[in-house]
Amino acid sequence: MYNDVVREMSDRGGRILDDIDFIQDKVVRAYAVYLIIKGETERALDILSRYYGIVVPKIKIGLPKRHSKALGCYDQSRETIYLRSSREYRSPYIVLHEFYHHLRGTKLEYPGSEKHADKYALESIRYFKELASLKNLDT
Repeated sequence: MYNDVVREMSDRGGRILDDIDFIQDKVVRAYAVYLIIKGETERALDILSRYYGIVVPKIKIGLPKRHSKALGCYDQSRETIYLRSSREYRSPYIVLHEFYHHLRGTKLEYPGSEKHADKYALESIRYFKELASLKNLDT
């Protein structure tokens, strides 16, 4: 399936995407979105962490007191993503936004800001939508 997706992405719209690392990144992130929607968030975090070569963050429902108004937060010292409720556990935007903070804290080569975390999450969702439209995946 991976090769079919790569071939379709390469041929789509007459464009040739010859950067296999870029295509692989899109597929991994799109698959993570799919898993999160299905409620397999820990599996998505495991796959992303292995892809980036970093430790898998812990994930917990319930926020630390100082973040009680947020939907999610990341505690770098505990390498833990905290989510307000189980609803956010299935939210690709929130989970991937917080995962980006983990990635940034682990690999300093990634720019660190809320804007970059937002962009990472939104791009990942866009990649999922692109692949879903190619393969007509159910969500």
